[in-house]
Amino acid sequence: MKDILKIELKRAFKSKGMLLAVLIGCILAIAQVIEDQIPAYFRNETMDFASIPIVPPSDVSGIWMAGNSTNLEVFIFFLLVPIFAMLPFGTSYFTDADSGFLKNIYARCGRKEFLHAKYLSAFISGGTAVVIPLLLNVLCCMALLPNLRPSTIYRLSLITPAHLFSSIFFKYPLLYILIFLLIDFVIGGIFACLTLAVSFLSDYKIVIAVIPFFIQLIIHVGCSLLGVWDYSIVYMGRAGCGIINPWAFLIYLAVGLLASWFIFTRKGEREDVF
Repeated sequence: MKDILKIELKRAFKSKGMLLAVLIGCILAIAQVIEDQIPAYFRNETMDFASIPIVPPSDVSGIWMAGNSTNLEVFIFFLLVPIFAMLPFGTSYFTDADSGFLKNIYARCGRKEFLHAKYLSAFISGGTAVVIPLLLNVLCCMALLPNLRPSTIYRLSLITPAHLFSSIFFKYPLLYILIFLLIDFVIGGIFACLTLAVSFLSDYKIVIAVIPFFIQLIIHVGCSLLGVWDYSIVYMGRAGCGIINPWAFLIYLAVGLLASWFIFTRKGEREDVF
């Protein structure tokens, strides 16, 4: 298990898909730095906050990529999370089956061990592809702006006491950011694993690649039409929007992980690749 996991992780992290996902994500992250963070830095340098005590300086928690709830680049990034997560290794099972690689690997190791290693590799690489641009963005923000406690009067985010982890947000904003980086990692990993799970639904790679994206898009549009936008995964992964209903988020995680694991491992064990 360990040996095949190392091989699969190496394949995932050295893939062109990983490079492409990180590159596109970092372009969006840098675009947000240019559009929001640099102007906020100059505003902090030039504005006389002593004359307007109700207005605090711009800080990391309110201006970084996932803390800014109005930026177009941020919305595009989180809408495309399933694509970023899929690119490194999400379609690798389909590719391996189509190229005949599975025949060779199953002759050398157990099928279950390979499927488990494939699932873990997809989860880790998908989460990493999503988090690297966010981490780059928050580091840029920390270099430009102070890490102040968010103001409870003049708020740059949508976080209220009703949100999950709100007490951490107002007391320890960097810890709150780290929590959401972990949440985004898990969301990315789940979308990568969902791509594995739907590998058996079509004979066309492009169809398999976009199914998780359309699942998220349908959920997002449905939540928007019903006026419950905070239930959309697009917003749940954004620290500036936060999570109001933790049970809805836990249901997403449980269904995503359990369904993808069950479908992929069961179908993979029964799939005839010879």
